Formats: sequence, structure tokens, C-alpha cells
Amino acid sequence: MAGSDKAFAIEIVTPQKQFFAGEVTSVLAPGQDGLFQVLKNHAPLVAALKGGKVKLELPGSGEKTFTIADGFFEISDNKAILLAEDIS
Repeated sequence: MAGSDKAFAIEIVTPQKQFFAGEVTSVLAPGQDGLFQVLKNHAPLVAALKGGKVKLELPGSGEKTFTIADGFFEISDNKAILLAEDIS
């Protein structure tokens, strides 16, 4: 379970490798119907993703930005997974 009051766990994977695993305070992702943001305690969600930029806000004011190809995002019980065809 996440250690920070505002953080939740996420794992980001492609068919080839695990790209990232850790805690984040926010995820901004390119859904099929537009950008969406997920914070801690978000309702359970499964969303299709289109290619575009993903932005992770890390605990302690850091951030990580990368570009994905199509994929899926799921969150439930403050545990998220982002599955992408490719990440650059």
C-alpha cells in the first residue's frame, strides 16, 4: 500500500518489459475520449488509451513524462496498471 498520504501504486508495462513500478500522486493519460487524470482513491476504472503523452507526478514534487502507443489503464483499490504497446 502507498506510504504517502496522497500516493498510490502503479505499474507500467509493455509486452517487452516493465517500464516503471512505484508510487505516484497523479497520472495524466490520453484516453480514447480525451485526457484524464487519476488521483488517490479514484473509483475503479478501466480505460482504453490512445497514443500520446503520459505524465506521472511523483511524491516529493518530481515528475516523469513519456509517450505511449495504444494501451489500457486500470485502477482499483489505489493500485493502477498501465499496459502499453510501446513506450518511448
